[in-house]
Amino acid sequence: MTVLQVDGLKKSFGARRVLRDVSFRIDEGEIVGLVGTNGAGKSTMGDILAGITAADAGTMTLKGHPYAPLSAADARHLGVGGIEQLVRIDPGLTVAQAVFRGTPQAGRPQAELREQAQVLLTEVGLDLGPDTPVGELPHFVHGLVEIARMLAEDTDLVVLDEVSAALLPGEVSGLHAVAGRLSRQGRGVLYISHRLPEMLEVVDRVLVLREGRIALDSPAGALDPVRLAAETVGGPVAPPARRMAPVPQPIGDADAGAPAVPRPARSDEVALLVRNLRVPGAVEGVDLLVHRGEVVGLTGPRSSGLSEIAAALSGELPAITDEVLLHGEPRLLAARPEDDALRLPAYRPDEDAYGVDPGETIARTLSQERWGALTDLRKEIDTLRGVIRTVHRMDVKTLSIRTAVGALSGGDQHKLALARWMANAARDVVVLHEPTRGLDVRARQQVRQLLDDATALGKAVVVVSVDPDELAECCDRIGVVSGGRVERWIDTGDQALDTVRDRIVAATAA
Repeated sequence: MTVLQVDGLKKSFGARRVLRDVSFRIDEGEIVGLVGTNGAGKSTMGDILAGITAADAGTMTLKGHPYAPLSAADARHLGVGGIEQLVRIDPGLTVAQAVFRGTPQAGRPQAELREQAQVLLTEVGLDLGPDTPVGELPHFVHGLVEIARMLAEDTDLVVLDEVSAALLPGEVSGLHAVAGRLSRQGRGVLYISHRLPEMLEVVDRVLVLREGRIALDSPAGALDPVRLAAETVGGPVAPPARRMAPVPQPIGDADAGAPAVPRPARSDEVALLVRNLRVPGAVEGVDLLVHRGEVVGLTGPRSSGLSEIAAALSGELPAITDEVLLHGEPRLLAARPEDDALRLPAYRPDEDAYGVDPGETIARTLSQERWGALTDLRKEIDTLRGVIRTVHRMDVKTLSIRTAVGALSGGDQHKLALARWMANAARDVVVLHEPTRGLDVRARQQVRQLLDDATALGKAVVVVSVDPDELAECCDRIGVVSGGRVERWIDTGDQALDTVRDRIVAATAA
């Protein structure tokens, strides 16, 4: 039996046509993957199904009945639940209340909710007390709480929008187990993701959304990640380039269909040296060496000490070291106001419009000067030319640099926020948390190009991430953290992307 039938769906935001003529179906017990480039309309499609926004034209039926929800609450009442890409849960709720919010069970006594919530939390692999306030949880846990809520809801269709973007491989396995359970219950599942290899492991069928239409509808078994990436962008995808050139090379516009350009070679000069980093109760003794022009990755399980290492480097957490040298100059490593403290700049994709003002225009967002400041015309023209170059180079889907940032896709907001941050970072050693999270294969190449541009000018970058694909694509070396120590270093060298990814997954699991 068909759970969802979509016919001729259209949606525009102003002059930008996002969905032009979308038609597809999801059958009972079927897990269907939806992929596409950033700005292709995936999240818009998910929002229409979940009642967050309304289509301009077209029809939908749910189990044979007309379906046109007026709100997210109305969608749940009619039988469609979902998890948005940017999860927002009231921090004042307990975990048990968050799991059952919006469900018919929400009004039951807290003691009853607590017991059942514990069962659901265990099923998704969350070792949490049901009475824990949501405000005390790291943000990545919110997505796992939402997955538990999906099990508590009595819906016919579940929409998962980039839920796996910030999850570890083991947590992704838990997500897939939940998706499998939902399908065995006869529900339909729409699985939206940019992480193609892991998505192909769980879905039955794949839809590719391109230029506002379904460009491919194929059984998952007939696809592999390379072919699916090519179908997503509408052409071949160049493999990630490795460090091959002895000197920095000129960098042109990113082109996913062009041959891989050798990445600029790192310098032998040491940019950052940290000896025997300790954070009581979390980090036992970590040595870190980063060269000018190098991208070093750090990864590990949630309780490995990874987040504490990153917080110590950015001065957010007091730490103890034997020695810290920044370009050969001694530094302190503590969350104190001394001028000689390290405090590396740190970028994190923010859950609210990726750290940029959604009401501000692209031009103002990317302008380094205060808008409206007295300046000469030539300087103002140069500034706007720089904005246009960045928009073109990062392939931002917009008709004008006067477009509000909030009108862009989440991926385009992320790219602009990172480009602005990298241009304004005050130091030449920086920490990036998940710089390609939620981005499609072409956008990930553009971010990697941005990092190459920065390292070609001598910047050193530390990437903190749990995504093995991101680390394999962006980094020259990856340190795997476990038990408060870096247990293994993986040198990407000239190895194939799949080989590096598999080594990261195996080392993290071990």
